Amino acid sequence: MAKARCGPSIREFLTYHVLMLLAAKRRTMLELVEEIEARSAENRSVRSNGALRVNSREMEGTVYSLADRGWVRLRPPGASWGITRAGRRARREMGRASRGTSDSKERAASKLLARLKEAPKGSYVLDVGTGEGFLARRLAKRGFRVLGIDSGAFDYSKHSIEKARRGVGSDNGRLEFRKADVTRLRRPPGGFDFVVASQAVHCMKNQRKCLRAIHRLLKPGGRFLCLDFLVGLEGFLAHGFHCFLAISREEWSQMLPAIGFDDIYTQKVRDYLIVDASKAHGHPEPSHAAAKDAETACGRKRDQCRRDGECRSTSMSVQDVGSDSKGWFR
Repeated sequence: MAKARCGPSIREFLTYHVLMLLAAKRRTMLELVEEIEARSAENRSVRSNGALRVNSREMEGTVYSLADRGWVRLRPPGASWGITRAGRRARREMGRASRGTSDSKERAASKLLARLKEAPKGSYVLDVGTGEGFLARRLAKRGFRVLGIDSGAFDYSKHSIEKARRGVGSDNGRLEFRKADVTRLRRPPGGFDFVVASQAVHCMKNQRKCLRAIHRLLKPGGRFLCLDFLVGLEGFLAHGFHCFLAISREEWSQMLPAIGFDDIYTQKVRDYLIVDASKAHGHPEPSHAAAKDAETACGRKRDQCRRDGECRSTSMSVQDVGSDSKGWFR
């Protein structure tokens, strides 16, 4: 069963999607939760718990917030909720303001690469879920030694490594592609200087296990940089429910420290999210139980999301690039 998710990223999506569902039909809060899970059921083809199950208190807080704004009609507990005329206008405006652009992925990749501009040439980089080498080639051209790996676990990726190898040009031996599972990969002497992942983490069957493997493969002080779908409204409008296979900002802020990362930074680029984190010096390899403690998106017990609660992390910095949906979600 999918874990119940909450936090600002989920709340941002709900503000729009609840209005969309109520515009079509009056529904109770339970029916809203169940409808969202049903509509995201295709995510289970990637991961058994991949469907979006919204925390019931998060749903309750969102619906009452919409009522406070006059966008839905206030109803007693257990009753069906309906949308107002003002709510219909707000939904249309949110949809227009939050759509991404066709070059979002390229822009996000450029932002990620810019974070490596001070890295020494010749640094050893592992590209996890490399596919056909979208990011690995760019890194090799900048003078890094790159090992790109892909497990080929999905039909669309079965032959990706062969295609990546065919595309290798004059790279002076800096670029290698290998079919491999990151959880089974042997750590090179000294470890990798950097591990990168472009649109790979959301596809991982066991994200926490793979992130622990990435931590193991890095040298002390090494950095993990990830580019993936943004969890939230912009991610949903660009990629549909598929974006909820990704990890949200607040989930990253809880999960990474438990695994052994610090200096966590995130940057939103339209419908994508960049994550940059360092392997803490002298941090012991985390136990499975310690990493499991970070499972709740809000960093609280699963059923303790307050109606107006916020998720905070003192070790995490955030930067947005692109639209802010005209301030709808501040």
